[in-house]
Amino acid sequence: MAALQGWAALSIGNLAKELRMSKSGLFVHFGSKENLEREVVEAADRLFFDHVLVPIEEAGLEGIERLWALCDNWLAFVENRILPGGYFFTGAFFQCAGQDGSVQGQITVIVREWFNTLKHAVDGARKNGEIPWTVEARRTAFELNGILIGAQWSYLLEDKDRTRARSAVLAKLGSLATDKIPARAFASLAAWREYLESGHE
Repeated sequence: MAALQGWAALSIGNLAKELRMSKSGLFVHFGSKENLEREVVEAADRLFFDHVLVPIEEAGLEGIERLWALCDNWLAFVENRILPGGYFFTGAFFQCAGQDGSVQGQITVIVREWFNTLKHAVDGARKNGEIPWTVEARRTAFELNGILIGAQWSYLLEDKDRTRARSAVLAKLGSLATDKIPARAFASLAAWREYLESGHE
């Protein structure tokens, strides 16, 4: 409900109607609308990081490959409609930005965690010598996140795939990469995937 219709649609009354349960029964469970909102945010947070970050941690990805996988998994999360309406926290953050309250603060923390995850991945690629130290990690994270948000908008407007978005991410990484990675790897998405699958030999 929150992902499709926004925070205004999320209430104990509306949820009770959707679930065909009593409003009083749900109120006893949550105690307040704020608690309901907090639990919804926590559930969305778990879904997002389980689909985007956990597979990367389990695979032990590092450097520019980790940075790529973060963007690729983010796009897949939207494409596969893990949460209806796309990336839940885009809408939630836009609605809550600048407002006071524990739930609004909770959303801001999660959005900041995602941005810092991107930034740390850029730092990791710099440490691996795959991106020059002169590249600003914070600025690069902003630019990559901008590509992802733009892709979400395009998807919601036109319901198209993410080929262009992935190509834009790859082009950005190619413009930053050192000669530690062969230039041919950035020639196309197919070439990049072949490079990743080759074990970087």
